[in-house]
Amino acid sequence: MNKWKAFIAGMLLATFGAQAEKQQPPAGSEPKDFNLTQTYDFSLENGLGVTFVQYGDTPKVTLRLITSTGNVDDGELDAVSDMTYELLTEGTSNRSAQEIAEQAAAMGGQVNTSVSTNSSYVQMDVLSDYAADAAGLIADLVQNATYAQEDLQRAKTNFIRSLKVQKSQAQGQAAEAFYEALYPEHPYGKVFADEAVVERLSSEQVKGFAAQNLVASRSHLFVSGKFDPVTVEKQVREAFAQMTAGQPRDINAPEGKGAGQFVFVPRENAPQSTLRLGLPVVDPAHEDYIGLQLMNTLLGGSFSSRITSNIREDKGYTYSPSSTIVARVKSGTWYQTADVTAEATGPALAEIVKEITRLQTEAPSKEELQGFKNYISGIYVLQNSSRTAIINQLWFLKSHGLPMSRLETYVQQINAITPEQLSMLAAKYLPLAKMTLVVVGDESVKDQLNDVPQLKTVFNL
Repeated sequence: MNKWKAFIAGMLLATFGAQAEKQQPPAGSEPKDFNLTQTYDFSLENGLGVTFVQYGDTPKVTLRLITSTGNVDDGELDAVSDMTYELLTEGTSNRSAQEIAEQAAAMGGQVNTSVSTNSSYVQMDVLSDYAADAAGLIADLVQNATYAQEDLQRAKTNFIRSLKVQKSQAQGQAAEAFYEALYPEHPYGKVFADEAVVERLSSEQVKGFAAQNLVASRSHLFVSGKFDPVTVEKQVREAFAQMTAGQPRDINAPEGKGAGQFVFVPRENAPQSTLRLGLPVVDPAHEDYIGLQLMNTLLGGSFSSRITSNIREDKGYTYSPSSTIVARVKSGTWYQTADVTAEATGPALAEIVKEITRLQTEAPSKEELQGFKNYISGIYVLQNSSRTAIINQLWFLKSHGLPMSRLETYVQQINAITPEQLSMLAAKYLPLAKMTLVVVGDESVKDQLNDVPQLKTVFNL
């Protein structure tokens, strides 16, 4: 979501939600289900899946080749997936890096790559007339990249520089400690690469990773926008026909741990503490997941959520607290995070626990809950209002094994949830005794935690 959409979302919710008891929101129209333009799907003999979506009237088209690979497949070669995708645009056996950039620019766009935990992609956003040419360029990148050693060294240098910055920040340190505690025996538990391991990566290791993981059977090409499907399909079939089929990959579900664990990361003389409190929950394929999203939005996941209204607006402990559900393949994780003033470390945690407990024991009013339902319904429209947004949604369904009906009936399912059901979900999925608490801050703030009875009991402070 870009900054303008985030701003609009915040303004929408600012008028209702947790402030419902102060000012009731105006009655809105009945939320409607989202209807996706019909898709056209086909597959190549090597296993590559392809989806065409005719979307919008602007003569632009987005092509994104997504592959089920990423940091989860790095193994002992930290960041090898990042290096692989970084080097895709540095030259192939047919094109130099400069030629790749110039040809992409001539199509009205550029080539972008991205690596995440479970998936990675190569993307181009071009003028409609060049959709077929863009497909040919992407095919060349993923099949014929040279992964030259000199390019790799430059990529490693840039990556390590950025890595050092992230590891030095309190938020990064909190995330690292949190996931290590929850998933110590699974790739999901590793947040940052080891600099020394990255520095030792070789061109041959990068090539080996690409050969094994950047393959057709794990990949799906999405083409979204206004384009000639006949011409583009012909080019896709020709350009990707020789892509290595490879083998599909299945990932084991992580066994969440860390219940009742307290991790303190010292930052001498830190003026604020970074808090992270959370636990594993269900993944998107579970029947309770949509309800958890609504629960999270009301509790801490939006601008006017209860926790935000409490510790930001009422108490002034923090500027931007938030809760979220991180969805990964066969995994879900809920957590509340906040950067609070050092002297408010204990009081802020006490208020967070209080709000969680209140939701678990008292169902929200219908009026308050309806405000958040309206908010989510409106946001859902924004989340499906662009070429890339449609691709994001379709890949989400595919990666989590969800039916297309999930996309089209999401709003209906959100609006069917009752206040009592929401309270029951909070009680079921957010027991404090199963949570992990991470605090990054000055040693002096530890004493404040002992003043919060619930924390002292659960985390043996």
